[in-house]
Amino acid sequence: MMSHPEACTALTRMEARLRETRHNLFELERSLRDRAEEEAIHSRPKAHRYNRRTYNWTGKDEEAYRQVLDRLTDDASADLDRLKRKVERQDAGIEALRRKYMVNAKRPTFTPL
Repeated sequence: MMSHPEACTALTRMEARLRETRHNLFELERSLRDRAEEEAIHSRPKAHRYNRRTYNWTGKDEEAYRQVLDRLTDDASADLDRLKRKVERQDAGIEALRRKYMVNAKRPTFTPL
């Protein structure tokens, strides 16, 4: 059985690992979105750009983006699911340790870097 300070130290380490896992998941999702946007732009080139301020993203472009994103998400579904399950396990472990050792300190919130 751990003492309260040992439990707090363990919780700090666990929270850091959870933050890393969430960051990895966020980065994977972001890279998929960026890649889908890049592929959608290259698959539907624009004939002429009138002004820097004009909005060139059309409904067809959005549809192409969604199709590419769906395809990329399906291809990476194993990695996404693995990371999501890992986040759930880590979160459940942290909550169990907090309940067992009655640690009431506020949990840190995840903010992407």
